[in-house]
Amino acid sequence: MGESAIGVIRVSGPGAVAVVAPLVEGPTALDALDSHHLRRVGLVHPTTRAPLDEALCAVMRGPRSYTGEDVVELSCHGSPALLRLVVELLLRQGARLAAPGEFTRRAFLNGRLDLAHAEAVALLISARTERAVTLAARALAGGLAQRVRAMHEALLDVIAGLEVTLDFPEEGVGADVKEAGQLIERLRGEAARLATTAREGRVVHEGLTVAIVGAPNAGKSGLLNALIGRERAIVSPLPGTTRDVVEATVAIAGVPVRLLDTAGLGAARDAVEAEGMRRSRSAIAESNLLILVVDGSAPPFSRVTAPKGVPVITVRSKSDLPPHPAAAVREDAVAVSAITGEGLDRLTERLAAAIARCAGDNGDEGAIVASLRQLELLERLGGLLAGGRLALSGQPLEVALALVDLRGALQTTAEILGIDVGDAVLDRVFSTFCLGK
Repeated sequence: MGESAIGVIRVSGPGAVAVVAPLVEGPTALDALDSHHLRRVGLVHPTTRAPLDEALCAVMRGPRSYTGEDVVELSCHGSPALLRLVVELLLRQGARLAAPGEFTRRAFLNGRLDLAHAEAVALLISARTERAVTLAARALAGGLAQRVRAMHEALLDVIAGLEVTLDFPEEGVGADVKEAGQLIERLRGEAARLATTAREGRVVHEGLTVAIVGAPNAGKSGLLNALIGRERAIVSPLPGTTRDVVEATVAIAGVPVRLLDTAGLGAARDAVEAEGMRRSRSAIAESNLLILVVDGSAPPFSRVTAPKGVPVITVRSKSDLPPHPAAAVREDAVAVSAITGEGLDRLTERLAAAIARCAGDNGDEGAIVASLRQLELLERLGGLLAGGRLALSGQPLEVALALVDLRGALQTTAEILGIDVGDAVLDRVFSTFCLGK
């Protein structure tokens, strides 16, 4: 933590006002301040009354606060030493340090937000690009929670109706089995769409890995430097300069892209070069996309095999040099010169198009981002709904079997929303949060 203009200290709980009051000095006692108003106060040592800072103080009385409890926020000057001292003095008054995500966890437990909203807070905090911020903000506004809640309510209705039908098969009451099947099929389709867009949202949030691969001295390091706009990798005319994987991160098509400059693949001359090539192959295995760099000014050389299903963009490097008469380069290769910048725009466009296909190329309208926990549950939900629809034929036994899957689907929607979940799930969710949120 470094210096800043402002540092905010937040205290939440039934004793928040009593804990902070001994440190606050002003014309109005802290417990008499109006809720949700900002006031300038003096901060003093609770024992010696020595002045510490001039701060802004806000008292937010529960339940109209983020956590649903009484909350006091002090906006101090951003000296790390000052903030540390104020926190230590608050601890002496009876407070304790918050665990990661504890404020949001209390908000969830006090009914201020459901678990889908709580996880959206963490996604928004960790967003690394503007596009990721947009998707996380949509989730925070209820983009996922509202759609899952609607499915939850629909499942409650259809399960109740089918149970009546099962109990009174001859009376003609309860749900119409055919109509129930049509509704379940629509819910299955909605779950599938949510899972698809959530997977695409994870790509936007987590990013992709792109390995730059090729023969030694093909121009991989120069291409990395040109793509990121700075000298990140060492460039030399000597083959085998890159012995390890060099990483850099850029944003392309609104997605964080981890670029890996790898050691050239060929015949290793020593143990160090062999290890570099082993790491290059590991980088290829973990990449979502490959940039194959082929030196157009040199004889043909190809020792790179892309994993099945991994897209490859071929680059004919060193386009500022005369082409070698025997060079064999794909017709769709992008001619690029890291020296003059020729072809970089076209390469970036090709990269953006490939990345957009991975992250959903229909734009962000209706797109969401979800946590891995939520994505796993959405995929499970789709499977349960498909099973329930398959079993629903109208016979009593089949209706009973369908109800098993539908009750599982209902429980799954409840887990996404945080209805009746255990401490283990909450510990898993909030362990990813930062301190103070």
